[in-house]
Amino acid sequence: MGHDNSPNVSLALLPSVYSGYRTLDDVNAILDFAKLKTDDLRTRVQCIYFSEHLDNERIKLLEMDSVILDSLTAQQQVVIRGDKDENAVLCTNDKTFEIKEAETSNSMLIMTQLEYGDELTPGEPQEIQMREVCSVLYKYYELRPCKPKVKKLKKLLEQNEFSGKECEEDEEHQGSKFTYTDLLDLVQASETELQVALKKLNACVIDGYWRVLNFDFMSQVLNHIIGLCDENDWYDSGIQLDECCQALGEIYPRSVVHHVVSSFSKPRTSTTVEDDSSHQNTDSLFVLNEDSICRFFAEVVLRQSGMFNLEEFLKVWQQCVPECMKTSLHQIEGMALINTDTTPQVICYFPVENLPEDIPERFNYLFKRRQKWTLAEITPYIKDVATEKTNVGALLMKYARASLQNGVKVFNSKKPVT
Repeated sequence: MGHDNSPNVSLALLPSVYSGYRTLDDVNAILDFAKLKTDDLRTRVQCIYFSEHLDNERIKLLEMDSVILDSLTAQQQVVIRGDKDENAVLCTNDKTFEIKEAETSNSMLIMTQLEYGDELTPGEPQEIQMREVCSVLYKYYELRPCKPKVKKLKKLLEQNEFSGKECEEDEEHQGSKFTYTDLLDLVQASETELQVALKKLNACVIDGYWRVLNFDFMSQVLNHIIGLCDENDWYDSGIQLDECCQALGEIYPRSVVHHVVSSFSKPRTSTTVEDDSSHQNTDSLFVLNEDSICRFFAEVVLRQSGMFNLEEFLKVWQQCVPECMKTSLHQIEGMALINTDTTPQVICYFPVENLPEDIPERFNYLFKRRQKWTLAEITPYIKDVATEKTNVGALLMKYARASLQNGVKVFNSKKPVT
């Protein structure tokens, strides 16, 4: 929505049902009654009247900021997404906005034609133009930046996890499969945000469909890759991707092996010099990512254990990872909770991915699980719902109450936990 601030717009209002043209004498009489000078007006007077058939249902007003306006100006796609049971959102190429209905006490008159400011010539009124009001609105839609609604994406992809080609015909693997276009239609997120969410879920394309690998199946593939690293001493030199895919090709699809390698490693370029010339030959290599590997094996241990003695967990965890790697608690941030108030101290599986997307629900869930949190403990579980305008500190200020416990700042719920 927008408006022109120029005072040089000549308007005259007619009755709700237009029955005839205004004359210049009528206009001058109105100006005289309103104590306005003709010098303040323009040569053309626009007389507005209400249509006999106002269209107040079909026409909707949408307020937009510069981001959306720039997208439309650049002829980029702007879409509204949401199923019948979801609140609608508007998406540009890289941002998502929630749509909220708002009311105004002013009447907003919608006209198909109206001239403003510089379009009108200064001077005494000499011409009358009729302008029809086709709609009168008191409501419009506000757009507010929001996080993409990607919780649904996880549920969709988990309907049919990939557990190997041999399992594709099993009854347990007859769930729906989705192309990228399907997911764009179903998930309330922009294309850029959808791609980020797919990467975060560690999804991959198999035979044209986006899939997530079954956790146990992924563990099998990763253990085979680590076995090849042991056999070929690839920890330092890097994984030869083609050789790795070829070695495991009879067991797993190449695309799956490539996906698992890239998920748990970092690309590196090896440069070799041929003979005495300066010609360089480069081969793509992948070096295992210690933090990713250690985090995965921590999940392997914690998923099956429920509550685990912390000291015993640390020993078992270190034994699960390759000998050249070192485990550390920072690697399982946002995946596990440690209770230091018990004797002995315990740890349990508590992944942030399973928490509600709705912020009030998220805080209610967290405080239901634990009454008091330190800043270090709660940050991994709320930073994903923070925004540029509302950071972690602002979220805690709004939804939590701070206090000191044994000299340490802790946060608890502002209202009763339900």
